[in-house]
Amino acid sequence: MGLAPASQPTCPECGSERLYRDGLRYLSNEGAVQRYICRDCGYRFSCPSKLLQKISRQNLKVDVCYKKNRQICASEGGAKNLAGKAVALTETEGKTTSGLAGATVNPTEVDFKGKILEFLWHLKRQGTRETTIKSYGKVLTGLSKQVDILQPEAVKDHLAKAAINETSKSDYTKVLRAFYKYLNFQWQAPNYKPVEKIPFIPTEQEIDLLIANTSKTISALLQLLKETGMRLGEAMSLKWTDVDFERKTVRITAEKGSLPRILPLSEKATAMLNRLPRKGERIFPSRSTVESVYYTRRKRLAHKLCNSRLLNIGFHTLRHWKATMEYHKTKDILHVKQILGHKNINNTLIYVTIDNAIFQNATEEFHVKTAKTVEEACKLVEVGFEYVTDIEGIKIFRKRK
Repeated sequence: MGLAPASQPTCPECGSERLYRDGLRYLSNEGAVQRYICRDCGYRFSCPSKLLQKISRQNLKVDVCYKKNRQICASEGGAKNLAGKAVALTETEGKTTSGLAGATVNPTEVDFKGKILEFLWHLKRQGTRETTIKSYGKVLTGLSKQVDILQPEAVKDHLAKAAINETSKSDYTKVLRAFYKYLNFQWQAPNYKPVEKIPFIPTEQEIDLLIANTSKTISALLQLLKETGMRLGEAMSLKWTDVDFERKTVRITAEKGSLPRILPLSEKATAMLNRLPRKGERIFPSRSTVESVYYTRRKRLAHKLCNSRLLNIGFHTLRHWKATMEYHKTKDILHVKQILGHKNINNTLIYVTIDNAIFQNATEEFHVKTAKTVEEACKLVEVGFEYVTDIEGIKIFRKRK
């Protein structure tokens, strides 16, 4: 747990007050010295108890604390040598007790927490996205509860025995490879390959059921994802200024290396967005709030209708649905690529496979229109109709329903 506000110094490296107590050091000439780890940047520093009491009474800044980095650096010998250094340091500095609930600190445990914080701060300094940093932190923290992550070979054994699928093991390996590279550990990563699966494509009726049976905010979000195929992260970053209510368009700031784009909105989606309260510059609340509300309502509706298929409809499912339907209507893979913002068409080609699988036995139905003039023909082409034939001077066009 964090420190009480009355006795809380700030990190001398970044100025943050988000600190963990990292035990006490007992020095012959100074007595007890409190150690801290910054939760934001991973920096370690020490502050004598007497000075800390003075800080509490006089509300001084942390500049009087020792700006000494107490982090144990990784050596070329790997994790085993690192753990040995942690033990040796504890023996020379005396008994170390934890500020976390008063429990005895395991030196290796303290060290891996600091290493994780340092690694995550390194990612942040390198410009890594916040979502990626959180994901990496979640993986490393979860693994550290099951195995000593500073022992690479032990981690490899743990993954080999873990009852998780190959895709998850591949994801964990990716995180660990980056973590050990940062620590300069020599580690031959196991060769796990993610299993490629065809995404689940629900019916439009199932999507509309979810849109009609959740909160006003989540309904607007689902309708937006259904019409545009944007990612959830892209929707979460939308500001009110990104929506043109007059022209009925939305401007998407891309993520994950995709291309930015402007896509049209229907009257329904525009109206649903316009009814939302404008409490800030962003349209939607936090991602955690959105996910919590949606998953609760989805589970309730699936139970009520006895339709377990609804449980397979996540936010990203609507992106797959939109891409599949667009390709089915147009048979234009470049058009689908543009909507999704893909840079590489190979990422889009999967929707050709999905379309062939889903609609192989379906009877194709078309809207049919005719045009007598070039102007009429141009208008039909603009809205997606394709020319079929010319009979008695009348041009016939069609478009899939």
